[in-house]
Amino acid sequence: APDQPGGGGAGAEACEELHQYEFMDHTADVVLHSWGTSFKQAIAQVCVCFFAYMTELDKLELATSVEVEASGHDMLDMLYHLLDEFLFKFGTTFVMCRRVEILEFDEASFKIKARGWGEKFDLEKHPQGTEIKAITMHQMKILTPTTLTTEEGTVDRTSDLKEGGAMKEGFPFECYVLVDI
Repeated sequence: APDQPGGGGAGAEACEELHQYEFMDHTADVVLHSWGTSFKQAIAQVCVCFFAYMTELDKLELATSVEVEASGHDMLDMLYHLLDEFLFKFGTTFVMCRRVEILEFDEASFKIKARGWGEKFDLEKHPQGTEIKAITMHQMKILTPTTLTTEEGTVDRTSDLKEGGAMKEGFPFECYVLVDI
């Protein structure tokens, strides 16, 4: 069952372990950048990226799981709230997630439910990276094969190559999230 130490890792083998993300330096902050073959995959990967910034994921066992739900008034707001829920869950349970799966995703009403697999953070076992203090909406971007969505709105992805950039081959969906460290 979710949020249950011990038995919560069941099912983790069905969630593929990918590493489709990178950290991008930003003045006093960091940008989490993920990509995927689907929007769900890019969202799951930005959540994994969030935890990877705070510890070495390969040191985490798939011993337990946590579930979070989020909604928003638009896609950016939903993504913000999803990451904020994972931050809150980490702050209250200390569970770091090595894998994240999107269980439910309603794009029309901006609702999402995710499960992360990992284990409770232990300084004796897990290297300490940099703590993420807060998720921000600043400079958040979501890219689909045809659109670029920012705080300013949604535009055709190809209309602004500087902002949208070249598509990663095979990975048409991307998320960029600035976090306070």
